[in-house]
Amino acid sequence: MFQKFNFDTEWAVKLISKITNDEDIPIEGDAIVKQLLALQINAEKYFFNIRKSLVEFDEVLEVQRKHVYDLRQLILTGDDESCSQHIFQYMQAVVDEIVFGNADPLKHPRYWSLSKLLKEFINIAGKLLDDSFAMISEEDLFQSLKQLHESNSVDVDNFHLPNLPKPPDGFRGIRRKNSSLKRWLAICSDDSTKNGRYRPTTNLLRKYLGDILIASYLNIVQESGYDDAYIKEIERAVLVKTLDCFWRDHLVNMNRLSSAVNVRSFGHRNPLEEYKIDGCRFFISMLSATRRLTVESLLHYWSSPMESRELFFS
Repeated sequence: MFQKFNFDTEWAVKLISKITNDEDIPIEGDAIVKQLLALQINAEKYFFNIRKSLVEFDEVLEVQRKHVYDLRQLILTGDDESCSQHIFQYMQAVVDEIVFGNADPLKHPRYWSLSKLLKEFINIAGKLLDDSFAMISEEDLFQSLKQLHESNSVDVDNFHLPNLPKPPDGFRGIRRKNSSLKRWLAICSDDSTKNGRYRPTTNLLRKYLGDILIASYLNIVQESGYDDAYIKEIERAVLVKTLDCFWRDHLVNMNRLSSAVNVRSFGHRNPLEEYKIDGCRFFISMLSATRRLTVESLLHYWSSPMESRELFFS
């Protein structure tokens, strides 16, 4: 401990041995007192910096904690319409991630990973899609996008990709149509999409796939025959349980990260900055995984409600 705070231990031992060998006699002397005071000041600075570092690390996690707790509270206390909007936003976000991962607005659709895009989308919504959509090939989608890009106008209210199946009629009623329109406006104003020649085509593809997923979900829920109260109970249970599960795992990962970033200081990196960067990346990844698992769980539940009952209420 003395060496940690630059205390000259050899000098102190020699000086004390010259003064007295009797441990019961108090040691007095200005030189000793000054050394001990310097030691105390250095120790207090050291432990103050440790406490300050812990507070700064906790502030990073506090921002994430507030976001999750506010979201959780909104799900539990919000009305039925708010719960439905959460589900729709999750579904559109999952579709957006699939599109962003396989389509580049800066490139022609010929160079997009359309085969992978179709495969990922069908894996998410496969049980809800009819046979006509499941038979769509990469070439069919490419020709449709090409024709869409060359068209001069688009009817957003009844939009579907040319020569491809129309979304199910799930947006019946003014409220659901308004919700669909707001979702389209959110897509158009999304800053995460790259600016490019094919950005409008990318946005319309996002809307088309989002409409298919959401409308198919609304249809299968309606066909289940359950009352609205039970449906919202299931949706809230899935939303909260999935969020809680991933949040617990995230806290464990952040705790491990806080220990791991200290090693990076040997590479002349600021541990706090490294913690902020990786913590943000972990948090975004957690939210993405939460949305995807929530959507998959809801689609699986309503595809076979009786088989899934024990899964969500055990």
